[in-house]
Amino acid sequence: MIFVLGATGKVGRHLVPALLDAGAGVRALTRDPAKARIDPRAEVVRGDLDTSDLPALLAGADRVFVLSQGHRADREAATARAAAQAGVTHLVKLSTTGVHFGQKDPITSAHAEAEQAVREAGPAWTILRPGTFMDNRFTWIGSIREENAVYVPDTDPPSALIHVRDIAEVAALVLTTSGHQGATYELTGGEALTTERQVAILAEAIGRPLKYVEETESAAKERLIRTYGWPAKAVDGLFALKRESAPHEHVVFDTVERLLGRPPLTFAAWARENASAYHHQE
Repeated sequence: MIFVLGATGKVGRHLVPALLDAGAGVRALTRDPAKARIDPRAEVVRGDLDTSDLPALLAGADRVFVLSQGHRADREAATARAAAQAGVTHLVKLSTTGVHFGQKDPITSAHAEAEQAVREAGPAWTILRPGTFMDNRFTWIGSIREENAVYVPDTDPPSALIHVRDIAEVAALVLTTSGHQGATYELTGGEALTTERQVAILAEAIGRPLKYVEETESAAKERLIRTYGWPAKAVDGLFALKRESAPHEHVVFDTVERLLGRPPLTFAAWARENASAYHHQE
């Protein structure tokens, strides 16, 4: 039995079916089972990392996929301790490549702290450290639909973006096979692309030209706050992460190919899969 935190998130929504297809039993945690739309083959439990009786939720689970909303180190540490109490044998923590590179921004620091808690909890552990998600490019939907334009901070570096399905497949492999205890895996896509190149690839997938517009960091921050209503603190945290990761974003790790026996999924494939999201809404 594999207990999955973050079952409705970017990675979790691919991980749950991948685990079920591999023949594993899955217990998925969500705050609202009615809204969650989790694969019906999974056991869905209602709960919250802050308020639930974690040992009771974890009872009978062998392995746990550790991921919390907002990457809260305290939540993940509490989960790791409760898992040890419940007799869990293996913890798999979703972290970030920033920890590998020693970044000190708040998001990376929280992951580093949670990694340490997972390592010290008692059960065997595996750490997965993905780089930037291709799904982050969904933040371009509004300006593409409205203006056929993409606004990009002028500091954006080339990035070896990773498809969330690759992360989920690696997580499923690690959770259902042996030989990964004590391993830390850095995960990226197979090539670093400039943001301008990403926009060109997306334009081709959508089937219409897109304007590539560079803007200052302060204008980019204002855009996120205005468009998505993100709290200023969250936007500042994101840009601190971007600044710290800029020198390393282009680094390609071969881990996905080594573990899955195939090349990582490409940004072009992701763009074709998601092209309809960028079409004008009537």
